Amino acid sequence: MTQEQLLIIYLKVLNNKIMRYIKTLLLVLLSANISYSQIDRTQPPKPGPAPIISLGNPKSFTLKNGLKVIVVENDKLPRAYANLDIDNYPDYEGDIKGVSNLLGSMMGNGTKNQEKDSYNEEVDYMGATLFLSAGGGYASSLKRYFPRILEMMSDGLINPVFTKEDFQKEKNVILDGIKSIEKDVQTIASRVHSKLRYGANHPFGEFESAESINNVTLKDVKNYYSTYAIPNNAYLTIVGDVKFDNIKSLVEDLFGNWKKGKSLNYSMPQTSNLNDLEISFVDMPNAVQSEIYVGNLMEVSMSNPDFFALKLGNQILGGSSTARLFMNLREDKGFTYGSYSSASTSRYVGTFTATASVRNEVTDSAVTEIINEIKKITSVNVTEAELNAAKEKYVGSFIMSTEQPSTIASFASNIDKFNLPENFYEKYLENFQSVTIEDVKRVINNYVLNDRLRILVVGKGQDVLSRLENLPYEIKYYDKYAEISEKPDYSTPSDVTVESVINKYLEAIGGKDKLNEINAVSTLAEAELQGMKLQMVSIQAKPNKQVFMMMMMGNTMMKMVFDGEKGSLTQQGMDIEIPDDELSYMANATQPISEIGMLTSDDVKFSSIEEEDGRTLYVLQSSNDTYIAFDSETGLKVKSTTVADMPDGSKMPQVTYYDDYKAVDGILFAHKITMPIGPQSLDFNILNISVNPQVSDSDFVIEN
Repeated sequence: MTQEQLLIIYLKVLNNKIMRYIKTLLLVLLSANISYSQIDRTQPPKPGPAPIISLGNPKSFTLKNGLKVIVVENDKLPRAYANLDIDNYPDYEGDIKGVSNLLGSMMGNGTKNQEKDSYNEEVDYMGATLFLSAGGGYASSLKRYFPRILEMMSDGLINPVFTKEDFQKEKNVILDGIKSIEKDVQTIASRVHSKLRYGANHPFGEFESAESINNVTLKDVKNYYSTYAIPNNAYLTIVGDVKFDNIKSLVEDLFGNWKKGKSLNYSMPQTSNLNDLEISFVDMPNAVQSEIYVGNLMEVSMSNPDFFALKLGNQILGGSSTARLFMNLREDKGFTYGSYSSASTSRYVGTFTATASVRNEVTDSAVTEIINEIKKITSVNVTEAELNAAKEKYVGSFIMSTEQPSTIASFASNIDKFNLPENFYEKYLENFQSVTIEDVKRVINNYVLNDRLRILVVGKGQDVLSRLENLPYEIKYYDKYAEISEKPDYSTPSDVTVESVINKYLEAIGGKDKLNEINAVSTLAEAELQGMKLQMVSIQAKPNKQVFMMMMMGNTMMKMVFDGEKGSLTQQGMDIEIPDDELSYMANATQPISEIGMLTSDDVKFSSIEEEDGRTLYVLQSSNDTYIAFDSETGLKVKSTTVADMPDGSKMPQVTYYDDYKAVDGILFAHKITMPIGPQSLDFNILNISVNPQVSDSDFVIEN
């Protein structure tokens, strides 16, 4: 989704969900000559012999500094690709978690021999690609530019520049990103899942925080670089229209002076699975959907003969939109827009994980169905049709992947890294084709431990917890940092009601008597988007009339008019029909101080009590998908959340924050409106608010 599309969604939220559905007619003309042969479609096709795959003839050599170099000659296209993999053990960063991320973000910002702008401009001039990180990097270009892009790659790797200015800039970017996702339910679920699965002191279980990023110094970054960016743990793989002898000479010249580092000894912390099925619950009051992770750890690597049956079994269970989990939870039950599983192999510790994002009201049912599908595939044979389809999927994906130089590069280095047979990838498809139904059952049953699964649920406890408690599993409670917590208390103080919350807000901003004297309010706000000024103009008048406009560079991007009965939305020259249910909502909610109408609305309900940024918030549900939060101490409105339906069927909360309240004619209005858009945000500053401006019916005329 583009930034402009997201902007439109947020504008809709700001305007009290003006419009949710854009009707577009797509005409597709398909023509094909199809001939049908006499095929018995009641019988699944039998898999044919595995295709013969040739990945070239890798040649290798090792520099004196320990850098292992693999070259695959391929002259199909006049291009070449280089991949550098610094294959260190996963490092536990602890109190300075994020130091590797900071290092990676600073790599490629020029070198000691070439300043940043010149460095980047030259890459662009060649039409090349060059990326560097703490773990290596890659480069690709036309054949004639490859020696130069490889030279720039080595220069950026061996002679990086780490300045205080770049360090602080990149640190601020990471801190802003952390702040923006602190309330993101999917992010919280992912990090809690990892920490509980691996443990807090495991490199796979730790996560960045504002505290750990602030702990990182420039000296830490430099030390990390000198310790871990070393050639004796690295693989350089080159694929393309090159000659081995030429590449050998070039690499020796460019990478031969890369200083060898000390050998790194590391012992991976021990991990273990649960002894029984268990629910780990994290309460996220702002969650509009529950995030479900179900899984366990498993000791299996690519070199294990069970690898192939495990991958096929997972493909059948949850590897695609035709797999069992998807067909059950989405197609049959309609619980979610998608449910999948993965079986990740590793030389350290492998994992099995099944996931789904589901509606709050079906969270317990979704957990039950996921567990049922896992138990089924570990106890009952898959069908021949399922197995053949899974094999065909892998055949097709594998063959397509071999068209990419990056894939060939990783295959070539994997042989050495994972101690695989030399013909591993040549026999890859043959090994998949040889898997039987019995193999799948045996292997899945051995590695997917259906009686020792952790069931992580991150969601709105007030809506889902009572039903989860009816399931036959112990529930343990954690906060969003994966620390053990108490069961949430959802009891509401007897003196906290819809009326008390709204009345306190109305009193805080000016009092009912003064507010009732307001017949109209006009607002002019301004924000900046990618260096361009956005202006937002709105006029709201009693009893229920409204005009809303969004302008950029003097052009009207969007205009909405509601005359009390009918509404019109014009967007980029297109008139859009406003559904009847939206018109009904607008008729009841559109007024200068909309919260006054909430006092008499039967649709407004008390939703929850939330803790956010050290404040206690009282949250009211003003419609099926709109929530408004008020500060319990000041009474002021601090945010509103509208749940938007996304094109893929999922739901996304669109949040608007209100801050910097100032008095206008004795009435407090928020003068800063913030709308997060991914890692960024739109910050609208209110330039002018006019109370009781001169307006008439002519200001709300629908022109079409």
